[in-house]
Amino acid sequence: MAWNTNQSTFSGVIAASLFIGWSLISANALGQGTPAPANTAVPATSPAAPVRAKTPMELLQDQIDELRNMVNDLRAQLAKSNLERDTAQRQLTEIQQFLADHKDLGQDFEKYQQVKEVAEKADARKIAEEARARRAADQAEKDARRKKAIAARQQAAAQAKRVATYRERGFSPVGLDVYISKWAYFYRAKDTEQTRVDYDPLLGRYLRPVHGSEIEYSSMTISGSVLNGTKEVRNIGVAITFFDDHGQQVGHEIVEVANARPDVPYPFTSTIAMALNKPFDSSSVYVLYADPVGDESEEPSTSTGSQMPANDDASKSDGAMTGNSPRNAGSPSHQ
Repeated sequence: MAWNTNQSTFSGVIAASLFIGWSLISANALGQGTPAPANTAVPATSPAAPVRAKTPMELLQDQIDELRNMVNDLRAQLAKSNLERDTAQRQLTEIQQFLADHKDLGQDFEKYQQVKEVAEKADARKIAEEARARRAADQAEKDARRKKAIAARQQAAAQAKRVATYRERGFSPVGLDVYISKWAYFYRAKDTEQTRVDYDPLLGRYLRPVHGSEIEYSSMTISGSVLNGTKEVRNIGVAITFFDDHGQQVGHEIVEVANARPDVPYPFTSTIAMALNKPFDSSSVYVLYADPVGDESEEPSTSTGSQMPANDDASKSDGAMTGNSPRNAGSPSHQ
């Protein structure tokens, strides 16, 4: 109700001020248009300096400044009225609350104020304790994330150090913490016997046997070692595949190590059949499986086979593949 009254008064003052300003401007304009009397006498002894009359725009600006000052005063009065209204409303609320609780607190308003202050302090203390608990929880979460990040960095550093150590020993990672050494390959040579036509002046033409040898590319022997890079005993299966210059697979070998102990290299040597009449172009090595063993009392064993398992496609997706080529090797017999 107070706000509506102040607003109506404010609007009326503004309208009246605008009307008065416009009237003064119009009167001044009419006064400037009326000619002065011709017989106006000016004392000769005290000549007055000519006074420049204000233009309509200057008069309007003066009225605007007055209205602005009036608006500022009204705004100050309105703010004071709002403050008084809020104070009265708060006191009214407290009195209503006091009247609602008078049965329990009696008629002593000062006692009510004391009880209220105690309750407000208790609420403030509870809010502060909750804030401290939230800060402590946030700090604990930050500490846990920091410790986790430190542990991850330490684990990554240890893994990198372990891989570097294995590489110095001649082993390369193939996935799932399984490593394979530099492996060699060998093609068997077979003896050949051919005939050649020779000529002798006394004997004439005759057939002469020629003995030689040629490489048998259809059979190849490979040799290397497999190593378990974890701290647990595992059953490991590693596949080695060979490809020609068109990317077609021409041979393969599966190396299986049962109960492979940590950091122990297990050598293997195997002769495989190759579907090629020339040296292979590239190769790949990947892990088929690396399963932990529950009972560590069994002795490790190494076996090779030429039959691919039934779940070869699923096993390939779990292992990391590395490619090798005999053309990039340091010697003809090393991969």
